[in-house]
Amino acid sequence: MILCRYDKGEHKMKAFQTFPSEVQVYQDRVSGATVRQLTGYLCHSFHTYFTNNGWWDKNRRLLFCSDRGNAANLFSIEIESGEISRLTNFQPGDRTPVYFVNDINSRRDEVCYIRDRKLYVLDLATLESQLLYEAPKGFLMSVGLWGADGRYVYVVLTEDLSDRVYADLNASYVGMQETFEAKPDCRIVRVDAEHGGSEVLWQENCWIGHANPSPTRANLLTFCHEGPWNLVDQRMWVLDTDTGKAEMLRPRRIPEEQIGPEYWYQDGVRVGYQVHKPGAGSYFGVIDYDGQNEQEAPCVPFPSPDHIHSNDFRLIVSDSGNCIKLYRYNGTDFDEARVLCMHDGSFFYQYHHPHPRFTADGKQVLFNSNVSGYCNLYLANVPEDVAALPKVEG
Repeated sequence: MILCRYDKGEHKMKAFQTFPSEVQVYQDRVSGATVRQLTGYLCHSFHTYFTNNGWWDKNRRLLFCSDRGNAANLFSIEIESGEISRLTNFQPGDRTPVYFVNDINSRRDEVCYIRDRKLYVLDLATLESQLLYEAPKGFLMSVGLWGADGRYVYVVLTEDLSDRVYADLNASYVGMQETFEAKPDCRIVRVDAEHGGSEVLWQENCWIGHANPSPTRANLLTFCHEGPWNLVDQRMWVLDTDTGKAEMLRPRRIPEEQIGPEYWYQDGVRVGYQVHKPGAGSYFGVIDYDGQNEQEAPCVPFPSPDHIHSNDFRLIVSDSGNCIKLYRYNGTDFDEARVLCMHDGSFFYQYHHPHPRFTADGKQVLFNSNVSGYCNLYLANVPEDVAALPKVEG
């Protein structure tokens, strides 16, 4: 049964279930920064990945995934009131695998999810789901991100290797090297959400991951050759969906150089990344989709391969170690990292990863943490004077 409620007199929002605010506000024990814990139910609640924009309703609401009630479902939290709404209706005991992407269609309030090798689109106004695409037999499906035009959804098909490779990539990347060495048949597929139909845009016998459309240019998406970073010869690629042509982006220049993970800046033209150079330390980089205007600058302390995000090159957030770090660009390199707040997460499962992401205005950082034993969502305020934050020790 769908419950209806009014949202501040503006419009009705449907929900299968609502929860009162769980918000707790505290000052970080190390930096003193103000942090809002958005969820506190005794379950795992998280946003899926730092490249996915889960903000909607003019940034008043945030999508997230949770297994509260012993069932995996998609939820939305209204940031001002803290009220939480359940947007899907999967029931306890339903063991069918489901993967929520929490990436909003920029043209309509829609989000995709993958369930049992099928791609669905969920209308956030009606909460009705529509089947868009089913993976062919022998393939697993991932991603499900919207292109900038709001018409197409992009998915990655990966040959099902379960009969010969044991892998649990959600748990500390078990089987990652074995999957890389198996060179699975992988395909990037464009699904037409408006008129139906699908098209294979790219196919190769190489493990493909992180297909990520530009937020502003409908014909561009990045993808990566997946695997242990030190073994992948060329990590980053950009695909022109109009021509079907893929080009290397920021080629590896020395053996054992590690690059990634890549993400789009808000302009949809520049791609951010990190690079670890043997004997030369770690650098943050940004490059245009066509390989022009490459810029790389060293950062201290050297982060381990982790997740970074930036709205521009002036301030970068990282989740390596046990804290959320901020790196400020000074025109030549990055100032020594500052502690925004502690996350103290375990990194054991994928949804335990903090996956920090700046809000669109750059004033807050969204991240996950399982410091309490359960994964929860947090928003940390970014101070105007980042240099006043404490330096990262060690």
